[in-house]
Amino acid sequence: MLSFWVRLRQSLRQALHRALHFDPGGRLLRATALGMTTVLGTYGWSLWIENRAGLYVDSVVQAVVISSAFARVQRVHDRTDRLIACLVLPCAAAGGMELTTLIHDHPDAGDVLFTLGVAASVWVRRFGIRATRAGTLVVLPLVAVLVVPGGVAPAQGHAPTGWAALTALFAVAWGTVVTWVGHRTGLVPRPPSASVAAMPVPDRPGLRASTRMALQSAAALGAAFALGRALWPDHWTWVVLTAFLVGSGARSRGDVLVKGVWRTLGAVAGTVVAGAVAGSFGPRSDTVVVIIFSVLAVATWLRELSYAYWAGCVTAVLSLLYDWFGQDPGSLLHTRLAGIAVGAVLGIAASWLVLPIRTSGTVRSRTAAALAGLGEVLSADPHDTRAVRVTRARFLFRLEQLKLAAAPLRVAESLPVPSAPAARWRKGGLAILAAPAALGRCAEPLGAYATAVTAAPDAVAADPGLSLRLREVAAHGVAVRRAIGRRPTPAPVTSDDGTTVNSADGTTVDPAGDGTAPEVLPGRESPAASPAPGDRSDPTAPSTPLAAPAGPEAPADGTRSPEVATAHAALDAISLQLDTLTELFGHPPTAPAPTPVPARAASG
Repeated sequence: MLSFWVRLRQSLRQALHRALHFDPGGRLLRATALGMTTVLGTYGWSLWIENRAGLYVDSVVQAVVISSAFARVQRVHDRTDRLIACLVLPCAAAGGMELTTLIHDHPDAGDVLFTLGVAASVWVRRFGIRATRAGTLVVLPLVAVLVVPGGVAPAQGHAPTGWAALTALFAVAWGTVVTWVGHRTGLVPRPPSASVAAMPVPDRPGLRASTRMALQSAAALGAAFALGRALWPDHWTWVVLTAFLVGSGARSRGDVLVKGVWRTLGAVAGTVVAGAVAGSFGPRSDTVVVIIFSVLAVATWLRELSYAYWAGCVTAVLSLLYDWFGQDPGSLLHTRLAGIAVGAVLGIAASWLVLPIRTSGTVRSRTAAALAGLGEVLSADPHDTRAVRVTRARFLFRLEQLKLAAAPLRVAESLPVPSAPAARWRKGGLAILAAPAALGRCAEPLGAYATAVTAAPDAVAADPGLSLRLREVAAHGVAVRRAIGRRPTPAPVTSDDGTTVNSADGTTVDPAGDGTAPEVLPGRESPAASPAPGDRSDPTAPSTPLAAPAGPEAPADGTRSPEVATAHAALDAISLQLDTLTELFGHPPTAPAPTPVPARAASG
């Protein structure tokens, strides 16, 4: 029991430290400022359109919801994505407005169409990064359908549809201008290109992750519509919205579980706080509008710290919106909390019961993707400094995606649970957390290697010992990837001259079996000569590189240029981390050697 309270105190201390230091340099705060500039500009445009066209306030709410969500996702959009957004988002906004009318007039058909639209936007992720971002844009107007309180917008026919499309196009154009200014002034960094952000698709049997998540979304939303309309006919949207938010953007069932818990806890806090101030300002109060935008800005800023802050602030915004429409959120406190709890349970149940995606499997897959990115950096021609920079950026992006996938496991590891369950967790799935930690320690030496290549590409390319070391470390990474995927090392093949060659790395196999070192065929790569786990007595000590070939082409350490020496040290540090991954995942199985075919006797 004493250890439980000690772990609880440590967890609270770590949470406080993160809250005080989670945004060093104000990077997220600057991005939030640009995002809110996009939201406020779109809000002003929608007010002007509302007065000119005689629209109702639901069009303004849709504009704010779309622009706030777009301001967040546009941080990773490049020029091509923005051109796609100019086409996709206006069409989706018009469809969302029509869907609102359909749900009001024909609830069953509208519910089915909403569910299919969300599932399709998830399923298209199988077609690459562009399709993934386009699918995200399609979902944004669908969220607005669930935000406007039911019964407050009178029927207006199809008149608002065209204005909704025009407002969405303005949000894209205005957001592009604001983001361009932020990039030019250095307020926010430029997003990675699509070639950098593209993730390899795991070659695994069965349904793809995008198909599984689409089916999970369909199951969760279908159940949420059915239960929401049966239990709370006037407030069914709370159940559906929660089920949608819990499952949207989830990477695994552990991610859904964490988001569901945070969503529920944050929603409880946000609803209680908003209910306490409800009725203090009156319907249509400008003060409520100012508070709503202020809370929305805080939610955007704190989202990266914890999803609970985002959920709490957004729930408070929705409660204040009901207050602005003249509905008392305090009297609906129990109904809202019950609807949020039911929606969270449905979202979690769908992710765990309908073709679940294991968190450990996702971490393994993204570990292999990060290792592939590391191999691309090591295989890049040192003379092509641009290729070195691009491949390094790709590795860092995949490393960040790996850390996001492992976040649910880190939450489970930090829970102040008794020692016995904690030991079982660490013995099982939580042990895989060593993978993102080891690859994270590769980032700094890889940056040093890239800097050395940029400073002296000719010296790096001309050093034979460094070239050998590069091939060794790259081959070691390939071996770890094979171990992660449980794929055997390719069996050796026999060449035309009778020499047995390892097809994985181009080395000859010792035909006599006397234990002599393998020989490298001309023009082929050298083998992976990384030491086996446990060969080094002190894992913190620097690795000793293999001896370079003797002769005048292999200078001693004292005559190496600073850039070459830095590159050697960086590769040694990376090799140490690959040893850690080898200890975690083991060695890849070896494929059986092909049965030798006896040679035919010469005729005559």
